[in-house]
Amino acid sequence: MTADRSAWALPPVTPLTALGGLGEQIATNNGQSSAVTRVSTPGSGPDLLFKRYKKPLDDTDADRLDRLVAFGRSDAAAGRPSREVLLSRTSWPVARVTDDTSATIGCLIPTAPDAFALPGGGFREIDTLARSDERFARNGTPPTPEQRLTACRCLVGIAAALEERKLVYSDWNYANAFWNPGDYSVYLIDMDGCAQHTGDDVYQPGWEDPLAPPGTPADLHTDRYRVALLTARCLTGTRNLAEVLHTLADPPAGVPRGAADLLLDMLWAQDRDRRPRSSALLAALDDGPLVRSPVARSPLPARPAVRRGDTTQQPRQTALTRTGKSATGTQPQQPQRPERSKENVTWALVALFVTVLLIVIIAANAS
Repeated sequence: MTADRSAWALPPVTPLTALGGLGEQIATNNGQSSAVTRVSTPGSGPDLLFKRYKKPLDDTDADRLDRLVAFGRSDAAAGRPSREVLLSRTSWPVARVTDDTSATIGCLIPTAPDAFALPGGGFREIDTLARSDERFARNGTPPTPEQRLTACRCLVGIAAALEERKLVYSDWNYANAFWNPGDYSVYLIDMDGCAQHTGDDVYQPGWEDPLAPPGTPADLHTDRYRVALLTARCLTGTRNLAEVLHTLADPPAGVPRGAADLLLDMLWAQDRDRRPRSSALLAALDDGPLVRSPVARSPLPARPAVRRGDTTQQPRQTALTRTGKSATGTQPQQPQRPERSKENVTWALVALFVTVLLIVIIAANAS
C-alpha cells in the first residue's frame, strides 16, 4: 500500500460498481488472480489496482482480508512501526471489493512505485539479485556488496514487520519482490494473502520447507526458512541451495559473520521451531549485537561440482564472494582412458592368427 491516506477515500468494503470504468489490464491469470486492472476512479487517491480473484472468497477469507484492510487504516499507536513499514514498502490491501451479490471478488491494492519499474514495462524483480556478478554484468553493472546488503536489509525488514504482527506471508519467491537500482530498496506484492499465525502454503518449486510434511499449512517457521533462502540467494548471488550453504559456512568479506550464522540456523536447523526470528537476522545484517541461541544443524550437503563452461553456479563469483585468486584446479577433470598394455595387444594378435588358420584348414578339408 502507500502511506498516502488519500488512498482510503474509498470505503473498506467497496462495491465493484463504485469503481466506475476500469483502465488498463496489466496482468492475467497470475497466481490466485484472474486479472489485475488499473483503477481510474476520480478521487480514489494514488494509483490503485483492482485485483480480481479467480473465485470469490469464502466468509473466513473475507474476514481475514477485512482485518488486513483495517490494520492498514488504523491510527492506533499499537503496531505503528510495523504498520509504517508495511504501508510504505508493500502493496498492502486498501479495500475488499464485492459484486452485486455481496460476494468478495477481489481487492484494491496500490501500484508499485515507478522507481521499481523497468523501462520497457513490468517491474524489476529481485530475481536478478540472485545472480552472480558475471551473469549480472551481461545486462548492467553488478551490485556492490553494500548494495546487496542494503536490499537484503530492506527485504528482511518487511519480514520482521510481518512477524511482529504474527502474519504469515508464505509466498516468498523471486517474482513477488521488486528492487530499486537507485537506492536498493525492496517492494513486496500480493500482501492480501497474509494470514494470522497460519495460512495456505503457496507452493513454489525450490522453496519447499524441508522440515514441513507436504500439505502442512504455512506458519511463521515456514516464512523464516523462505525469507532466509531468498535473502541468502540475493546476498551471495548463488541459487543452488548446497552452494549457498557452503558459502555461508565460510562467508567472504562483505557478509557479516553473525548474519551468515543466523541464515544457516534458519535454513539448516534440525528443528524448525528453533529457526531464529527475522528481527534477529535484521539486526545481524545491520552488523548489530548478535542475539543467537545455540541451534543444532544438520550436516551440510555435498558441495556441487562445477560443470565445465557453467558460469551460473560458480562458487564465489559475486563481488561478495570473489576470492581474488585464480580458480586453477577447480574444474572437474575428465577421466583418462586406460592405455592398452602390450600384453593385451599380443594376445589379440595370437587369437586373430588362430582364427584365420582354422578357417584355412576347414576350407581345405571341405575341398
